[in-house]
Amino acid sequence: MPTALPQLPTARLLLRALEMDQAERLFTLANGPNIADNTANIPSPYTLEIAQDFIAGIAEKYRAGESLNMGMHVRETAELVGIVSLRINARHRYGHLGGWVAAHCRNQGYAAESARAILDFGFSTLGLQRVGSQCFGRNKASARVMQNIGLRYEGCMREAFLKNGVYEDLLGFAMVREDWERAL
Repeated sequence: MPTALPQLPTARLLLRALEMDQAERLFTLANGPNIADNTANIPSPYTLEIAQDFIAGIAEKYRAGESLNMGMHVRETAELVGIVSLRINARHRYGHLGGWVAAHCRNQGYAAESARAILDFGFSTLGLQRVGSQCFGRNKASARVMQNIGLRYEGCMREAFLKNGVYEDLLGFAMVREDWERAL
């Protein structure tokens, strides 16, 4: 696994590690509508200290082979509009996609554009065999993103996640290396 954090350009975005001076912006965006409610690991409220800790750990987690966390930055303006991540299980050569887009930037294709770029990086550079993700059954937008980038629907795990006192269904999606190579 490469040790230097990558920068991944897409048609409209630059995916790159966040810098500490972006903590206030991250704090503001992560407290936006539906961010914590639709994600497994983002607390609510999301504090400035949590944002700072997240940013401080990005490089170390990548060097340790645990995860790649990148900010979605609009190329024209450098505005931070969301986060995309790939949690890595090196033993199984598996990557788990995650992420979110700020409320004011949804429905513009940023989630799919960034997820596709990090998926390609996972297969091409990290040598992953499988990349997948999950979303709550009620989160139709995330399910569409996963299908739009070519992940196959693999099924529903009923009431598999306890979120805010409610058992949530988890929808599973994935792509294996052979499917990715065939699509090139």
